[in-house]
Amino acid sequence: MPMIKKVLIAVDGSPEADTALLKVLDYLNPQEIELHAIYVISPSKYATIEGAAGYEGISTLHEIRDRIIAEEREMVTERVKNIGHDHGIEIKMLVKLGDPRNEILKAADEMEADLIAVGSTGKGLGQRILLGSVSTYIVTHAKVSTIVVR
Repeated sequence: MPMIKKVLIAVDGSPEADTALLKVLDYLNPQEIELHAIYVISPSKYATIEGAAGYEGISTLHEIRDRIIAEEREMVTERVKNIGHDHGIEIKMLVKLGDPRNEILKAADEMEADLIAVGSTGKGLGQRILLGSVSTYIVTHAKVSTIVVR
């Protein structure tokens, strides 16, 4: 197995993503790797707020959406920063807007990652069929080794 130097870990504020990040830090020597975390804001997640466009208060709806996104982004970024601090390492944070599956793979290619790590939410078959699984997609389409942490 080739030497792992650059690791990209997908984070979203979930306990599963935290577990994946902590497992990577357990499995690999944090002092010997360049660790990047990526948080992808999916526009479809906020479609219900956008769906109300056209009604009175549209600017308020946009403000609510923007505030929710900003708060979530801050929470995820702060959590990653704290985990890095607790382990005495710097974790470089990437925040992207788009489909998490595509943005994670694109970021891995651009940074020439040696490993991608993702957490598994443990969704059942029905949810995976309807929603698609980010972790399944990454494992299937990644050009580099990928680990899914439960």
